[in-house]
Amino acid sequence: MEILLIDDERDACKSLAGFLGKLGHNVTCAFNGSKGLQAFHSGDFNLIITDIRMPEMDGLELLRRVKVVEQSPVDVIVVTGHGDMDNAIKALKYGAFDYLIKPINVRELAITIERSAEYAALRRNYLSLKSEFTERIEIEKSIVRGETARIRASYLEEIGLDGLLVYSERMRDVIDQAEKYSSDRSVPVLIEGESGTGKELIAQYIHYFGHGSTTTPFIAINCGALSHELIEGELFGHEPGAYTGATRSGKMGKLEAASGGTIFFDEIGEMPLNLQVKLLRVIEDKKVQRLGSVEERPVDIRIICATNKNLQQAVSSKNFRLDLFYRINMGSIHIPPLRERVDDILPLAQRFISRAFSRKGKRFTRFKPEAETFLNGFSWPGNVRQLKNAMERLAIMKTDATVEADDLYFVSDLDSQPDFSYSRVPVLGRDNFELPDKGVDLDLLEQEIIKRALKKNQGNQTATARFLGISRRILQGKLKRISG
Repeated sequence: MEILLIDDERDACKSLAGFLGKLGHNVTCAFNGSKGLQAFHSGDFNLIITDIRMPEMDGLELLRRVKVVEQSPVDVIVVTGHGDMDNAIKALKYGAFDYLIKPINVRELAITIERSAEYAALRRNYLSLKSEFTERIEIEKSIVRGETARIRASYLEEIGLDGLLVYSERMRDVIDQAEKYSSDRSVPVLIEGESGTGKELIAQYIHYFGHGSTTTPFIAINCGALSHELIEGELFGHEPGAYTGATRSGKMGKLEAASGGTIFFDEIGEMPLNLQVKLLRVIEDKKVQRLGSVEERPVDIRIICATNKNLQQAVSSKNFRLDLFYRINMGSIHIPPLRERVDDILPLAQRFISRAFSRKGKRFTRFKPEAETFLNGFSWPGNVRQLKNAMERLAIMKTDATVEADDLYFVSDLDSQPDFSYSRVPVLGRDNFELPDKGVDLDLLEQEIIKRALKKNQGNQTATARFLGISRRILQGKLKRISG
């Protein structure tokens, strides 16, 4: 063993070192606590044997630094005098392996060192087994995750939700929340997120995961797509002749039709205030009343709502009822926009474009690195819906199997608010140029700027268009005029 022996009595230290050397150990001596700590930091020791009472730094302080501050696994044996048991007990609390009483019994010392060596061997074996066990657990967890993902994918395909693709940790968190809420149909859930993030897919997932069956109804109603006059009849239904234009036979409303299943209110923030009151009553009483009827009909429905607006602001501006907001927000899920979960972009794009190519009898192989960089760097204001539509368009346009950055020129055109967050340093500064006395030919100046920008971006038209703050299509038109 490599042993560090610390004692301010030099003769006693050297004598003990000689004895330990005869037992086959390599011993390093230090004659106070400070030098002992320095030696510890510069060496690789299996055991420290230290006296407690020493000048400069006593053995307890050295023990505290080694075991408490640095949390070293090396064993420490402390040596103390008769009648100093308080320090011995304190040393054990600091993490000492054992203590010996002066004068040291060499036979007892040899046995203690042997026990320390056996303990160290057991600790090494334990740590090795623990590491191996942890590694195997991680491997098994990875296998289980893969199998779970496969089963989930099969299940989603079975219920028609194979468009719900999950790759990033943030979307896995969303799915985990959805699964938790699915177990209790009495808890209304509010799903918040920008347009195109897949709010209805998450609502369907909550519904189908909770039932495990496709036989129960899932009815969606877009509160922003129906006029205020029609939405009440759609929700509650009506009796024969209840109002002008009502059917002669009457009609069951969406709320009744969803009984036993789920009704999904998309764009719930667009619901008129008078209907918000009635919906609140339905949630609380579990009953609906058709227009023109005095009879209340019981319904057993799960309520899921979605919005791309800030409902709290709508509450503040008196456009949404506070009591309804609290009632539908018992379960809350926020779907982050695509730009905040970049890990999803490429896998989603590859899945969408592979399917789109396959439907058209084509074969997709890969995105080139520049195309991947563009996809990951674009803001995707339309989120997953915009990404999917872009891949569908590529499947129509492309004849070969590889997608380049230039093939994605139209994506910027679809963004009504281009991203100007990049650093735009124009060739001509605002104030650091002079106009010629005889006037400027703007066409020639524009052509020169475009040529230099194209050269600066190594002929890449997509990069050049972004550099100039215009769409690729506009750039191509200007280039045609220049070459013509």
